Amino acid sequence: MTAIRSSLAIQLLIPAALFGYAAFANFGMPEHLQPAHVEDDLSLTSVLNGGMTVHLEKLYRDGLPHRQLAVEMIGAARYLLLGEGRRGVVTGQDGYLFTDEEFRAPSDLDVYLTASVEQISSISKTLSAKGVQLAMVPLPAKSDVYADEVEQPAASFYSEKLYDDFRAKLEAHGIKTVDTRSVLMSARQDRQVFLKTDTHWTPAGAQAVAGAVAAQVLGEKPGHYEISEGAEDRVEGDLVKYVTGGVFALLVGLGSETVTPYHLLQKSGDQPVDDIFGDATSIPVALVGTSYSANELWSFASFLSFQSGLDVANAALVGQGPVTPMRQYLASLEHAESLPQTVLWEFPVRFLTDAKLWAEAPTAKEVVNAKL
Repeated sequence: MTAIRSSLAIQLLIPAALFGYAAFANFGMPEHLQPAHVEDDLSLTSVLNGGMTVHLEKLYRDGLPHRQLAVEMIGAARYLLLGEGRRGVVTGQDGYLFTDEEFRAPSDLDVYLTASVEQISSISKTLSAKGVQLAMVPLPAKSDVYADEVEQPAASFYSEKLYDDFRAKLEAHGIKTVDTRSVLMSARQDRQVFLKTDTHWTPAGAQAVAGAVAAQVLGEKPGHYEISEGAEDRVEGDLVKYVTGGVFALLVGLGSETVTPYHLLQKSGDQPVDDIFGDATSIPVALVGTSYSANELWSFASFLSFQSGLDVANAALVGQGPVTPMRQYLASLEHAESLPQTVLWEFPVRFLTDAKLWAEAPTAKEVVNAKL
């Protein structure tokens, strides 16, 4: 009972502090920062749909003397009172946050899918001509795997269909795919496979998918490597910033989460081998993809080697999406002396609804000219 009362007191404290601070700050706020139209709709409807809070947030962000504190405070109050965040995040139940990229629903989705599959098919043929097999590792949306935490069931159904249609089209083009959704759905029954406040998976999610890749593509040859737990790390969810920040994140239940990475070890010793594979072209398996693969916290490459008994060269990149890393990897093969047998392409399906997914990145000259 004491804990419940303390939690309730914290939830009431934030709005009280917000309005107290607002009264103090507005007392000396410059005249030009006041709302331009006093007749603006401040009805109950406006409050409930977030319109007033958006207006207040912009006003405070631009004009208050402690603007960052004000933004974080208002964000926390909006999350508690209205259950919403800023553009970029969709709030769920039980403290779950989802990127709004998973809720895009273009009316011409089939056109998007067809274009992506044709691009991937072309890349598969390029690799095949070099004697290299391409295997796709499509990752389902977090809002699909944790559909019960989403307040918009239709969106989760849409994400599931997107995953199924993508795999079906790839298989129809003769491209090998790994069924990652079923293993993640199974693993989530007793493990956390996605972080609650982040777009990414946990090491447990990465481990489940690595097992599926080994079973369905690489073959399971355990025993060549050992794997050990690393030191616990605290992760500040990348979606929290779309709601609040600082101490307010902790107060509203969006604090950091614990992640335990894993390190790959040689069977005969205790030296980690995650980063000493050397040239990607000398390794039997190459991993290309996004930060799901590139970030060592998730340990995906380590789990792949542990499960398959094969060396895995990690050519994934952080913050570049799924296409740029593959383009860069293909370019690196032009002058390679040897090639991998298999290229794994980790590909989150949420990127398929991005109209600019396959757009060529501007050259340095184009960037300079655009600024002139």
